[in-house]
Amino acid sequence: MNKEIESRALLAAHRAGFPLPSGEIIPGEEPDFRIATETGTLGIELTEVLPPPRNESFRSPVAEEDLHKSAVEIAEKDYSMAGGLPLKVRAYFWDIERGRNKKREMAQRLACFVKSHCSEATPVATFTRRDKLPEGFGVISIDSNPGPWWGGESVGNTLEGIYQQLAARIAAKNKLVPTYRKNLPPGTEVWLLLYSTAAVSRSIPVPRGIDEWEFHFDFDRVYWFSCLEGQFVEIRRAESAVHVAI
Repeated sequence: MNKEIESRALLAAHRAGFPLPSGEIIPGEEPDFRIATETGTLGIELTEVLPPPRNESFRSPVAEEDLHKSAVEIAEKDYSMAGGLPLKVRAYFWDIERGRNKKREMAQRLACFVKSHCSEATPVATFTRRDKLPEGFGVISIDSNPGPWWGGESVGNTLEGIYQQLAARIAAKNKLVPTYRKNLPPGTEVWLLLYSTAAVSRSIPVPRGIDEWEFHFDFDRVYWFSCLEGQFVEIRRAESAVHVAI
């Protein structure tokens, strides 16, 4: 199952711009894939990058879940009472902007947003922060097929948190570079492809300014692909031990 997920991530990254060379893709272990090209072999290791832990804005995850559930229930009721057509909504809250005392405000913003954009659901329309969502929301999905509205867990995507998650995954895989090279023909390049999946609860947006971030690694090249956004970037290698400013 993991290899199937990695294969889908590899091909999706390629469609987004990842420079996958032409050739036979051979699944394996350490590294995950070998690409047999006309000029030789390329080794590619994949690893998923998960969102950083949520902060301590709430007493417990239960309190946060209650807030999200109540806000969405109020929004659904307000939308229905205003004569909105039956539909299904999935709302994911943005960690940085949430707050304990904004339930009514968030509900009103969600109801107004859905009313303004419901016509775009043919049958489903998904909006992210790049689409200028109401304050407090990370993703809103509108489905023209009627159903209950639902609010998802927020994720703690701060710049520092994203940097730390990337650094941790790169460092963990970097320890295995000698093993990857040993398992490949001499002189073979080894690349690392980081990816975050399209599941909103596991996704990480590619932040602005990432082209200025630097990380230490021994891979020949390192890339990151955000499946939810369909965005792909190459990670810069650090030339010194200075921590990049975020």
